[in-house]
Amino acid sequence: VASGFESEQAQADVFTLAAQPGHPLTPKTAQEKREYALLTLRNKRLAEMDMVERQIAQLARSFVYMDSVGSKAIPQAESQKITLFWEDSDWIQKVESAGLKWPQWVEHDKLDLKRGNMITNKELRKTLPVRKA
Repeated sequence: VASGFESEQAQADVFTLAAQPGHPLTPKTAQEKREYALLTLRNKRLAEMDMVERQIAQLARSFVYMDSVGSKAIPQAESQKITLFWEDSDWIQKVESAGLKWPQWVEHDKLDLKRGNMITNKELRKTLPVRKA
């Protein structure tokens, strides 16, 4: 979960950029394609479970790219930062061990969940207006 964007458009731009595939999902070489085709369905699913890792790496790459080009989506004030809330904080170190570095304007915080799916962080609660049906 990410919070701290200056506008909804900035948030949409970041998530559009981060949603781009980081790496091709299919193996590159013909030998790897043959090996993948011979895997059982269960093992194929296990091989494809690293989608979360690819998306997190792509998010980090997107932030680095936005920082290098001076995107308008990044916070302009030094005191304002984008906060990433993590359920598993090990992902922060996994990204850094892969050679990617989080920009200075990105903070990390713990995501508090109740029953595995209800977010209880007070920073993320926002009162929305009631819409007429």
